[in-house]
Amino acid sequence: MHDASSALVCDGKVIAAAEEERFTRNKHMIGFPVNAIRYCLAEANITIRDIDFVAVSWKPWMLKTRLFQAFKTLIYSPTAFKSKTSRGMGQMKNEWFELFTMKSLVERHFGKGKFKLKYVDHHLSHAASAFYVSPFDSAAVFTVDGAGEEETAVFWKGEGTRLIKLKAVKLPHSIGQFYAAITAFLGFKVQSDEYKVMGLASYGEPRFADYFRQNVLTVERDGGFRLNHMFIDYHLARQGVFLPVTTEVLGSPRRPEDEVTSNHADIASSAQKVVESTIFHSLNYLYNQTGKTDRLCLAGGVALNCVANGKIIENTEFRNLFIQPAAGDAGTALGAALYLYHSYTGKPRDYIMKDAYFGPRYSNRQCEEAIKSFGLPYRELPEKRLCETVAKEISEGRLICWFQGRMEWGPRALGNRSLLADPRRKEIKDIINLKVKQREAFRPFAPSILEEKSGEYFPDKIPSPFMLFSFKVRPEKAGEIPAVVHVDGTARPQTVSHEANPLYWNLIKEFETITGVPILLNTSFNVQEPIVCTPEDAIKCFLKTKVDYLVLNNLLVTQN
Repeated sequence: MHDASSALVCDGKVIAAAEEERFTRNKHMIGFPVNAIRYCLAEANITIRDIDFVAVSWKPWMLKTRLFQAFKTLIYSPTAFKSKTSRGMGQMKNEWFELFTMKSLVERHFGKGKFKLKYVDHHLSHAASAFYVSPFDSAAVFTVDGAGEEETAVFWKGEGTRLIKLKAVKLPHSIGQFYAAITAFLGFKVQSDEYKVMGLASYGEPRFADYFRQNVLTVERDGGFRLNHMFIDYHLARQGVFLPVTTEVLGSPRRPEDEVTSNHADIASSAQKVVESTIFHSLNYLYNQTGKTDRLCLAGGVALNCVANGKIIENTEFRNLFIQPAAGDAGTALGAALYLYHSYTGKPRDYIMKDAYFGPRYSNRQCEEAIKSFGLPYRELPEKRLCETVAKEISEGRLICWFQGRMEWGPRALGNRSLLADPRRKEIKDIINLKVKQREAFRPFAPSILEEKSGEYFPDKIPSPFMLFSFKVRPEKAGEIPAVVHVDGTARPQTVSHEANPLYWNLIKEFETITGVPILLNTSFNVQEPIVCTPEDAIKCFLKTKVDYLVLNNLLVTQN
């Protein structure tokens, strides 16, 4: 389905994982992930004949709730009913048909195998993707997204290799669909641009938050919540259609080409606030239901809301948090595989995800061939000299496209497919947003910081290797790194350990040696496209920009 992906697990360990979009260059790719599967098999040097199980993170026959909700919309909106059914029929003919015929689809592309095909519940796949690779023997687990087969949020207790379902919230009540509908109202793309709403929220005042809490997204005593689809309907919102009550309260919806106003920022701020308070309400209920453990795993698309994640400790009783980097639907490929492994072998967990580098890597020879095919000048540098040279160039205001090792798993660039800059230069944010990334000026950038120096800049003690938490920056340090501090005084750090990524750690260390600041500005290496995957992708993207240097492994490339 959307965010199609593939992951390969062997003996409970993650061998390879990648999203299909990185190969097709189509963001949030929908459909059978043939290229991602091909990569995973190649990375392990195996064929389909070596596979025991193919796990699919969706049970396509579970349609009862969706059909019931579709017919219910006839009561209040024939237009909404038509929207839901037409989209559903389109899915049936395309991605749902692929789900039903998955075994033959795999064999058509990869040949006959002895594998067994198993369908795993979507939210169970989310839960397994986080808990099974976490450092916790037991934990509370909360999965929350737009919708699985019929559930939109599930409360779990994880113990060893068991995931015990405690409670579920079903369609049409969905935090993810509420946020997506607001995304559409603000003129952004659903299931793609929700992070823009999160970034815009800091520029507004939450003046609609009380109305939302009382009339739109309301909480219940048992930890659940309800969404008033008579105020805003997700399926209509996808088509740019909004009910009269919505426009009476919020004003006219924004078109994609319209200017972003203070009212739009206020709507974003209000939606963010009510989503946060709803999540905290559910988590506090979960805390009490799981024996008051202070350990929490999160998964689902809503778990990519790093602003909410960063506030969990101060608003709940949880003190130890884990979120795997592909927390959205892409991550369910990994969760389904892990769930089947532990279900069928009965073996205990012995793998902890400490980094996110599960994608393709390319040799120096492959990089050189790509550079030469584009006729670009380059020079090869030993690792220490490379880090010294690049750190010096960054300290002098240059931008660097940095391409190294295995591609990251998940939507964040974590130092292997990154665009790097000096966080001390306030003006660099606007330069990158407007002249390089070609995106809205309100979009923030993230700091990559040496793990051991994190406490000097952030009072929060939560490890953040996957850039999934926003924290307050210490006020006395914010002035040092203005390019990565958001308007509300927060930043979304990646804590970089020497163990996880020694080359990137060494580069940041060299920058600290020159400047005294153990931080680099890190944003994804892409321009209006998925993050680059191959050396050819990297060069094409580099040539679209006015970035000064491209680094492919230890090859330093310059523009002609």
